[in-house]
Amino acid sequence: MTTRDTEQTEFVWNGVLDPTQYNADALAARHRLADAAKAGDWPTVLRLLDERGGPLTANDWRPGGTAWFTPLHQAAWHGAPSSVATELMARGALRTLTDARGRTALDIRTERNFAERVAAKGAGTDSHFALRSVLTPPPSPLSPTRIGALDFHLGELIDSRVKDVLYDGRDPRTVLRYPPVAILHETPDKRLWFPVPGMYGGFDIHLRDGYLEVASWCRVVGGSGQRHVITEGGATLVDNGFV
Repeated sequence: MTTRDTEQTEFVWNGVLDPTQYNADALAARHRLADAAKAGDWPTVLRLLDERGGPLTANDWRPGGTAWFTPLHQAAWHGAPSSVATELMARGALRTLTDARGRTALDIRTERNFAERVAAKGAGTDSHFALRSVLTPPPSPLSPTRIGALDFHLGELIDSRVKDVLYDGRDPRTVLRYPPVAILHETPDKRLWFPVPGMYGGFDIHLRDGYLEVASWCRVVGGSGQRHVITEGGATLVDNGFV
């Protein structure tokens, strides 16, 4: 791989927290998706995700929202039919992705099941067994300790490329949600593309055998390409200037 233009990755991480980073059309589309998911309007959710050339992904949350609920989290909250979760997953929804409180869709459904049983004073049985089965995340090949270390060093690398360069000196972590390493074993080819607003480029992140390979560049700056290998011990620059 040399540039984003010559080798496309399949999974896009739209990690924007600050709604001002979206243009008006993209912002409106994301609010429509969030509104439909919150209302449990699954035909509209699926129609919006299926719009060709649209800006949406199945892992988007409401711009400026604090809960970071994706359509799959909302499906878990509502106790939607398992077929809805399956359709969302077919469009790329990740079972390993967490909300702002660190909960997967399965965690949310489990909490809701408990609350529903309490409200019913223990009457009835779990009516969402099939949904919970669908929402169960695939097992990770990485230990929590290794994931934590890779997350830390990936965050430091992204900071080093964008901090004090973009967003008028603001902390980029108030503008962006960096991609969590824990989702990579569920993305196609264990890989994702993180386009960074204002960078005219971004980060191509690939989970290898227990480590990350990260290529980053700005398309309008010659010689900006960098490739790093990230292990539990830190990030190492292995290639430079390829863009």
